[in-house]
Amino acid sequence: MAETEDQLAALRREIDAVDTKLHDLLMQRTELAVRVGEVKAKSQPIGRSPRDGAKFVRPAREAQILRRLAQRHQGKLPKGVLVRMWREMISALLQVEGPFVVAVYTPADQPGYWDLARDHYGSKVPLNGFDRLNHAIGAVIDGHATVAILPLPHEDDRDPWWRRIAVRTPNVPHVIARLPFGDPGNQRGRGLQGLVIGTAACEPTGNDRSLLVAEASHPISRSTMRDALNQAGLTPVFVQAFQELGGPEQHLVEVEGFLAADDPRLAQLAKSLGADSRVIGIGGYAMPLTAEEL
Repeated sequence: MAETEDQLAALRREIDAVDTKLHDLLMQRTELAVRVGEVKAKSQPIGRSPRDGAKFVRPAREAQILRRLAQRHQGKLPKGVLVRMWREMISALLQVEGPFVVAVYTPADQPGYWDLARDHYGSKVPLNGFDRLNHAIGAVIDGHATVAILPLPHEDDRDPWWRRIAVRTPNVPHVIARLPFGDPGNQRGRGLQGLVIGTAACEPTGNDRSLLVAEASHPISRSTMRDALNQAGLTPVFVQAFQELGGPEQHLVEVEGFLAADDPRLAQLAKSLGADSRVIGIGGYAMPLTAEEL
């Protein structure tokens, strides 16, 4: 018994030593985040509103960090826990760099969106719930929130929210991420997925999906849309059509790869769809980690 106690005491001392090293490294990483914020502030002042927090958000960089750690990880600590720990740290340090507020679509019958927001952006970031999609989107447009968490589009949506960001006007957000990025864990409404909209820059990560909205005054069949996408060199993953009474026909299209806002393939797609067609990119996201990767 005494030998066992001695062994346990020795192991606990080692754990304490490792905890001290981890804590020292965490404080060092915080100081580096502060310095990053100071460097950024030289060219883009921090500001004090949630809108200003978008200057410090790098969704692509965050995804690359998490992918690299998941790939190199070994041992019995679940990768999902590793991702959750780093997400908490990344979010906390974002708040060190500048103001950050999250708007969340929170209908009474789907509390899981709140869990998506908390798990991705951490337990300390301010979360503001909205029971209407327009209000959550408006919070970002008005500068009261840095990002908003919205439902993943589905073909049977009666009033698709993506139509409200398919415009070229100042302060209109675009898609910047897809949630959950890692293991959903004990999220309520397991299987629930969402998209994040904000004004942070979209950057390629090497494994991305992009979203665009095609609009025309004449009907466009799915086969016509797919042919036009192929002609433009775009590979479709998802297509959702919507037409409001008396309005133009609109198609939300998700394609493989990264599309910049000025990508020439967008103009090529509009040309293929007809002279009265309009195509606008509405952002994209880094592909979340798969069950195999976790």
